[in-house]
Amino acid sequence: MSALHIGFDHNFIEHSRRVFEEYYPNTNTFVILKKTGALRIIKHPENFVILNLYDERNFEKLWRLCVDNDVDKIVLHGCSIKFAAILKFLQTKRKFTVYWLFWGYELYQTLGYEKNYKLLDEPFSPLKISSYYVPNACSKLIRKLCGRYLPSVVMEMLPRIDYFCFWFKDDYDLLKKYFDVPIKYKFFAYSASKRGEVPPYLFDLKDRQTATIMVNHQASAFGNHKTVFRRLKELNCTKQYDVMVPLSYGSSWVKRGIVKMGDKLFGNSFFPITTYLPKEEYFRLLEKVDVAIFGQRRQEASGNIIQLLRNGVKVFLRNDNTLLNYYRTRGYIIFSFEDDLIDEYSLRSLSILEKEHNRQCYLDTRLYYDDFMPTFFD
Repeated sequence: MSALHIGFDHNFIEHSRRVFEEYYPNTNTFVILKKTGALRIIKHPENFVILNLYDERNFEKLWRLCVDNDVDKIVLHGCSIKFAAILKFLQTKRKFTVYWLFWGYELYQTLGYEKNYKLLDEPFSPLKISSYYVPNACSKLIRKLCGRYLPSVVMEMLPRIDYFCFWFKDDYDLLKKYFDVPIKYKFFAYSASKRGEVPPYLFDLKDRQTATIMVNHQASAFGNHKTVFRRLKELNCTKQYDVMVPLSYGSSWVKRGIVKMGDKLFGNSFFPITTYLPKEEYFRLLEKVDVAIFGQRRQEASGNIIQLLRNGVKVFLRNDNTLLNYYRTRGYIIFSFEDDLIDEYSLRSLSILEKEHNRQCYLDTRLYYDDFMPTFFD
């Protein structure tokens, strides 16, 4: 018996394939959803089956893969509305155990549309385009009236999933709080480690003055960039620092708005990153960061956050972001945007002792594949 993996052309998929193949050799078929054109991120497409599953006529090809490989398990890497149609089709053919490798946006988008879960700082305004762009009850109604509403991803997927797989159980608890479903929790982390290996991308810890402030990690409305930018402007000290804003991923509409706002507020101190960078190059860019501020009111950007924490960067998270308490309970020195970012002094770098403390916290709390992969399919 084997597993069918369904995902997209993204950063995690090649590494994920290597991990699953190491623990379950020759029992994994990875399918990438792609309409047209070459893959953007995957470097070795020969290890993947590329299918245009946006065209339902190709569902039969997917079913043939299941038959040929004796598939009894389906692993979803993230979620999309198309996954619901794929599962519905396959589950009429055979019973599968379905594992959802959770990312984050899927649940929070649904909570915004269906449960009016507050993710943005700015109140709904009929005069603001952003109010209709983000998931909320009003934008859902407008989209329905305009014929542009798609059913929320999780609402369509929940009846067809057996396991919610993630390293952060708080998001599973949030799912269960709002939805009465029999989905079980299973621990999984994309970016765990192998025992004995040296952690990658660990930089030398240096005692230095703040020069670069990083704001968020992608072009998402949920980053509440305006709130963070305004706070930095109120401190009246941004001319002393470079304000680096990664915008390689996310919405092009949001990106344009953030670039316009950043240029206006910070001028020559504003440095948006608008093009995709390979992982190694991106992490080297993070080596220049002294302070990082994340404006999300939800769990997000955990890969960026842990990379920054373990390399001595001073990190600010929102009080609503459950990651703030998660890292504090594990001993990290980490700060509240609302409570701690109050004056220019707040933007000082961590001391070398504080940086070393956070590095040790990371080393003491690393996640290891051996702790969960051997029993993942049990």
